[in-house]
Amino acid sequence: MSLNVAEKKAVEESWARVSQPSFQDAGEKVFLKLLKNKFTKANFKKFRDIPFDQLPGNAALREHGGQVVQVLDDFIKGLDGSGYEAVKKVGRIHKAEGMTSEKIELMKLALCEVLDDAGCGDHVTKAAWEKLWRLFMAAHSDGY
Repeated sequence: MSLNVAEKKAVEESWARVSQPSFQDAGEKVFLKLLKNKFTKANFKKFRDIPFDQLPGNAALREHGGQVVQVLDDFIKGLDGSGYEAVKKVGRIHKAEGMTSEKIELMKLALCEVLDDAGCGDHVTKAAWEKLWRLFMAAHSDGY
């Protein structure tokens, strides 16, 4: 399974919008969406004891979010297969941290919210990101 030309274009165009002005900014947006749920937040040792209202602008959150967005960027730019290893490596890291694939799946919901907020919530773009996420998670699971 791979993205067709239209799906790839939809992902690339929406990603260009969402990942600006920096990966740290984009990662912060995604993680603020993700961590607004206290049960999800409890899974993150770095952030679980920080009150939610103190997370915006938090250096550790921005750094971690930026790293996550960098891996996603590598995957999107490497849809020819070159981005696979970066995601597989993250899968190994998550496994060592005790993060299950089910927990990682929660990231998709946060990412979709950020896409919606950026005006990228049309049906074609959502469908393309759904397919991209399945490819991402397949590579991630290969790291387990």
